[in-house]
Amino acid sequence: MSKHPSPRRKKAPAPSPVSLKKGSPPSTSHSAVAHQYARHIASGAIPACLEVRQACQRHLDGLAAERKKDYAYRFDEVKANFVCRFIEAMPHVKGEWARPRPGHSTLIVLAPWQVWMTCCIFGWVSKASGLRQFTEVYAEIPRKNAKSTWAAGVGHNMLAADGEYGAEVYCGATTERQAMEVFRTALQMARRNTEYERHFGVEHAVKSIYREADGSRFVPVVGNPGDGASPSCAILDELHEHATPILLDTMRTGMGARSQPLLIAITTAGSNLAGPCYAMRKDLQKVLGGQIQNESLFGVIYTIDKEDDWTSELALRKANPNYGVSVKAEFLRREQAKAVQSSHLQNTFKTKHLNIWAGAAAGWMNMQSWNACADLTLRLSEFVGQPCYEGVDLASRIDLASRMKVYKRVIDGKVHYYLFGRHYVPQDAANDSAKAHYAMWVQQKWLVPHPGPEIQLAFIQAEIEAELPRFNHQCIAFDQYSAQQMQQEIEKKVRPDVVITLPQTVAMLSEPMKEVEAAVLGGRLHHDGDPVLAWAVSNVVVRPDNNDNIFPRKEHPDNKIDPVSALLNAMNRAYNANAAQASIYATRGLREL
Repeated sequence: MSKHPSPRRKKAPAPSPVSLKKGSPPSTSHSAVAHQYARHIASGAIPACLEVRQACQRHLDGLAAERKKDYAYRFDEVKANFVCRFIEAMPHVKGEWARPRPGHSTLIVLAPWQVWMTCCIFGWVSKASGLRQFTEVYAEIPRKNAKSTWAAGVGHNMLAADGEYGAEVYCGATTERQAMEVFRTALQMARRNTEYERHFGVEHAVKSIYREADGSRFVPVVGNPGDGASPSCAILDELHEHATPILLDTMRTGMGARSQPLLIAITTAGSNLAGPCYAMRKDLQKVLGGQIQNESLFGVIYTIDKEDDWTSELALRKANPNYGVSVKAEFLRREQAKAVQSSHLQNTFKTKHLNIWAGAAAGWMNMQSWNACADLTLRLSEFVGQPCYEGVDLASRIDLASRMKVYKRVIDGKVHYYLFGRHYVPQDAANDSAKAHYAMWVQQKWLVPHPGPEIQLAFIQAEIEAELPRFNHQCIAFDQYSAQQMQQEIEKKVRPDVVITLPQTVAMLSEPMKEVEAAVLGGRLHHDGDPVLAWAVSNVVVRPDNNDNIFPRKEHPDNKIDPVSALLNAMNRAYNANAAQASIYATRGLREL
């Protein structure tokens, strides 16, 4: 929360809860503040990490698109302003701003970043129904940036002013102490704001805030609340501490009877890369990066970029949106200095104050650079008859399988690569609601569905054999886990040594991975915008060994990388062909005079 009102708007008299009726004229345009904050982030006027820039650009893109007839959403300023005003009618309950003193208001004043976040969540609605666009929120914000105060205000709005009859608002966590963190703040707000309780008919007990008139309640919950819960709002605090998705899944499934439920995960970074928090974080990163579509998920991650110096003040400002307000600059600089001096303090500092996940492997690819390599005019038919290097990955029979073709052209003395993929999925997997992106890609013809629960190898084999007369295969490289019978049957129909088995080892894949990355950064790699391949590329992480060798890995079983495995099988042969073709005379510049 901001100590002073935003410099972009004058401080108006704090509205009393009695005046907070939907449709009443706003006392201040919070929406304007939200739009301005997004523009300042997108333009670089306010330093921010990639994920924050992407989240703000997503908001601005929506504003630019909302007037189009085929765009499904619109921004409702009245609804956005109302919730901001509602929260700002709540009092601070701890710290210097909560202490009553002459000439000083104890009411909350939202900082511009909080205004933006609130307006996005509550302002974007469906044109058809008027209901909120976003039903899930992931907010990763470092410690002491007023997450709990903001979440408590949102919880009160969802209890009393969202128009949901019999609202059920839960503060969920793995321990009672953590569950009470947001709820205790909300309870103290209610106790100190008798006008709010009187106006909305709200009462409170030791561990419950409720409204008798319609049975609405706001309560803490630890672990699994049981199948009887029907949350209209679930606030999951410090999601990184959840070892399993039980509470998250229970809340999600319990929201089915609500017209516009809201699940909010607020957290700092953590260390459990196999938990539901890191999975939700990765999903959001893919939504923000455009690798998958999820119009119902809103989120923001305040952290630093990979190239940033974590010991700098810029890093502190980027990761801590309330820098110098609720989290003191002197405190952060002091903690940073301690971490620089003592290596054992570095992980804690980076995780809790910079939102760097402990133990997280580095992402392999710069996805902005990858996306820049897309050429939507590319057609496979343009390369018929040219030397083709194909990689096949059939390791998974119950999920994705892929084939990738790689072509080479020399332009201005540099080798350029052109990629074309074909990907397969069992229909049962495509129908899985947890894999909605599969169904979308099937509809868009980027994924080929196979009936039933597993990949039909005979179908893939028939496709490869049908292509042999058209494509000039220099090599078809299978991973060692692929179907041996298929390989043997295809071998009979091609030249000797065209079909090979490629061991999936560092020795075989490190150099092709480095060449792909170099080609992307150098603008020498071209793809047709294949979203399945882009998603797989974004899933790849690397942990270089002592010799700087790399190998494709994934951090979660659901983060499939099969298309990348097929690509690297093909690149192994294409890249080695480059080396074989470069004679000692050419590489040393010994040409004819």
